[in-house]
Amino acid sequence: MKGTINFTIREIKGNRGSIQLVHRFGRKKEVRYSTGLIIDSIDYWNKNKQRVKLLNAQKDASKINLFLDKVSVQAQERLSDLAFQKLNYTKEDVVNEFDIIFEKKTQTKATPNLIQCYEWYIEHFSKNPNPSTQKPLSDGTYRSFKRSFKIFKNFSKEYGKIDYNDITMELYEDFVEYLQDLNYSNNYISNHIKNLKTILNYSFSRGYHNNITHKRREFAKTNENVHSIFLDTEELKAIEDVHLPPGEDRSRDLFLIGAYTGLRVSDFNRLRPENLKLIDNRYYIEIESKKTKKVLLIPCSPTTERIIKKYGGTPPPSKPEQNINRDLKKIGKKAGIDEIVSISKTIGGKTKTEIFKKYDLISTHTARRSFCTNAYISGMPTLDIMTISGHQTERVFYNYIKASSLDKAKKIAEHPFFNK
Repeated sequence: MKGTINFTIREIKGNRGSIQLVHRFGRKKEVRYSTGLIIDSIDYWNKNKQRVKLLNAQKDASKINLFLDKVSVQAQERLSDLAFQKLNYTKEDVVNEFDIIFEKKTQTKATPNLIQCYEWYIEHFSKNPNPSTQKPLSDGTYRSFKRSFKIFKNFSKEYGKIDYNDITMELYEDFVEYLQDLNYSNNYISNHIKNLKTILNYSFSRGYHNNITHKRREFAKTNENVHSIFLDTEELKAIEDVHLPPGEDRSRDLFLIGAYTGLRVSDFNRLRPENLKLIDNRYYIEIESKKTKKVLLIPCSPTTERIIKKYGGTPPPSKPEQNINRDLKKIGKKAGIDEIVSISKTIGGKTKTEIFKKYDLISTHTARRSFCTNAYISGMPTLDIMTISGHQTERVFYNYIKASSLDKAKKIAEHPFFNK
C-alpha cells in the first residue's frame, strides 16, 4: 500500500467529535471519509493512538475501537489491492473502496489473472508478512520468485496467454520440457515448479479460481539428490593449519566459523562484536538469522574462539561472498583436499557425470553442510543440530547432511537397543 491511513477527529456541535478515515497518497492527494461514528467529546480522543481513550466516559468505547481496528485492516488490504490494479489511482477510486468497506456499494473489482497475481504476490510479500510464514519474503526467496516469474512469463508468451483454468497436466509437462530445453538442472526446474505451485495455492485460497490440478501428486517437483560435498574434521583441521597470505587467511577464518557454528554465509559474514557473548568464561554467538528471523545462541568451539582472539576479540571483517568462494578453492588445494569426486546431474533431461577435484567444489555453503554432518556423526542430538541449522523436518535434515550409510549405521549402533 502506498501512502498512509489515519483516523482523525472533527469537532462538531456541542464539542462532540466525528471520527474520520483519512488516506494521504501523494502531494495534495488526500481523502477524508466519515466513518459515521460520533463520540460525546473531542476530549475523549487519543490523537497519538487514534482511538477513544476514556473508555468509562464514552458509551460503547471498546466497540468503537474494535470497529476502527477492523476498518484499518480492511482499508490497508483494499488499498494495497487497488495500488496493484491501478498504480496511479485517484481520489474517486479511494472513495469507491471506502464505500465498499462501509457497505455503501457492492464490490465489483475484477479478479487478477495468473500473471498479475504472480507479480503482485512477489512485490506485496517482499514488504508485508506472508500468510503462511508471518514474515516478508527473505532476500533469497524474493530473488528466486523474481527469476521464476520472469521464466514463467516468457513461457506464457510462447505458449499463449496462460490463466488459472489453463493449468493442466499437459501444460505442466510442456513447462517442464520448456525448462529442460533451456538446459536447466532437475533441481533448478524443481524450484520453478515449487514457486508456481505457491502462487496457484495462494490464488486458490483467495478465491480467484477453483482449479485444483496443481494439487495432484503428479504436479510435482523434480528433485534429484545432488552430490554436495562436506569436509570432515580432519580436512577442516588441514585448512586451519595451512599457511596462507592475508586475504586468503580471512576467507579461511570466516569459512571455519561457519563450519563450527552451522551459520549460513549470510550470517557468519556479518558478525559484529555485539554478537559475541561471554558467558561463564565461554564465548557464544548470538545473532538473528537473516533467513528465518530466529535468534540463535551458539557456543563457540575452540577453533572459533582462537579466530576471535586472533582478531582482538572480534569476528573477522566481512568479505564479498564471491571473493570467499574464489579463495576457498585455492585454500583447499593448498591444504591437500584433492580427492576425486564424480557428480551426476540431470541437465536438459539427460544425465551427465563430471569429475572434479574436491577442492574445486568447496564453497561457503560447504561450511554449514560440514557442521551439520560432523555434528551428526559426533553424536549431537538431531533436534539440537536442527535448532541451529534451521531445518524444519528430520526428513529434510537427513537429506541435507552427507553422512555415509556406514556413518549412520555406526551412530545407530551406539543406541542402547543394540547394546543390551
